[in-house]
Amino acid sequence: MPGMVTIRSDIIFQKSTDAGRTWLPADLLIRRGSLSACYPDVSTDSDGNIYVVYTENASASNGHIYCVCSSDGGTTWTSPVQVDDNSSALMIGWARIAADSAGSLFAAWNQIHGSYMRIFSSVSSDRGTTWSPRVRVDDDTVPDGCYHTDVAVQPGTGSYLVASKAPYWVRPGYISSHAYLYRSTDMGQTFQPGVQLDTFDYTSQPHVVADREHIICDYTGHSQSSGNQSITEARTLYTQPDTWGRRSPVTNLDTLYSSYSNGAKLALSADGRVHTALMVCDLAGWQYEIYYAFSTDHGASWSDRERINDVTSDIETDPDVGADSAGFAYAVWQDARNNRNEIWFATNSPVGIAEAGPTATPQRITCTPSHFTMNVTIRVRHPLRPGERATVCDATGRVVRLLATAEGADVLSWNGRDNHERRCAPGAYLVRAGGATAKVVLLPAD
Repeated sequence: MPGMVTIRSDIIFQKSTDAGRTWLPADLLIRRGSLSACYPDVSTDSDGNIYVVYTENASASNGHIYCVCSSDGGTTWTSPVQVDDNSSALMIGWARIAADSAGSLFAAWNQIHGSYMRIFSSVSSDRGTTWSPRVRVDDDTVPDGCYHTDVAVQPGTGSYLVASKAPYWVRPGYISSHAYLYRSTDMGQTFQPGVQLDTFDYTSQPHVVADREHIICDYTGHSQSSGNQSITEARTLYTQPDTWGRRSPVTNLDTLYSSYSNGAKLALSADGRVHTALMVCDLAGWQYEIYYAFSTDHGASWSDRERINDVTSDIETDPDVGADSAGFAYAVWQDARNNRNEIWFATNSPVGIAEAGPTATPQRITCTPSHFTMNVTIRVRHPLRPGERATVCDATGRVVRLLATAEGADVLSWNGRDNHERRCAPGAYLVRAGGATAKVVLLPAD
């Protein structure tokens, strides 16, 4: 940032060898950016080599894409190799990387082309030492940009996949965006025309994973009729033969919640399950929380979402997710609970959570019945601690009732009245306790 103090961004590596119970005692510096190094992405190959691609800026807005490799578990790293073949720095970024079963690397990124951002890719067959000439991925002709690529390799097929947001004409003079999937069946030499995934009015930041017979994408978007609410959907391509499945909601949201476009990252585990980490906004209080969901049928349907952040702060953003061969999920996200941006971690692996103790399990609220006229019973997973309050808020986020302040309370009730014992107006209300939130609906009195 210009001014009296210059803030430089670097690429940092962290690692856990026990499913996230413990981490390296100190962050490992991969690359110190002379101006800034940013937007890192990480992948591994079947031999255990670790690859990181990132953007390094040579000026305030222009730079190159670089790749580094570690063959010793992240202890040492190779010198950076330029991935793009641009002769001079230009507006570029958001690189993503994946490795195929033969050990070749596939990277895609956004860069300025003419006057607009387009998608380009490159392949390395020698562990990132050299890279092929860039290939344009998108077939877009609309005078606007493509953004936020994601990549995957379909095992054993030679198919390289790119998901991205691309523009379209809504009407003369007005451009919006859809989510598209681009596929190469010749290991990144050429790409088929993009396939539109969604039917929203505006869509952003799609993601993609694949096994030998399925390509699973998700994306977040909204329509004009949905107001502030955005919805995350998934769509699956069954590749033997090519048949697209229906669009499926990744998580069922009522009107008081909204998916956020920089969430919904995907991971695929060896047992065939698809995992996602979602960023969901509580529209009543404008609080952002991180959720987890999974699919056992290649994205055709999804589990109920589960909140995985244990403390509610105003901004918890940018989740990413991975999965191991046993089917356990591992999520990281940016958390602002300490008035600074930190990276936090959660897992459902019993190895990773064994040391954390009972406070690692997030609070959960159940309300019975969820629609009521006279009284609702509220149960919290963990008894309230000193200073914790259970409150009821209306759709604007205003607190209408303080339910309990007593230490140790785990069963509460609400009679549909405010703090002055006046009956509240029928409608949706949010019950909050210990960082968890649940919705109830107060029905009209008989």
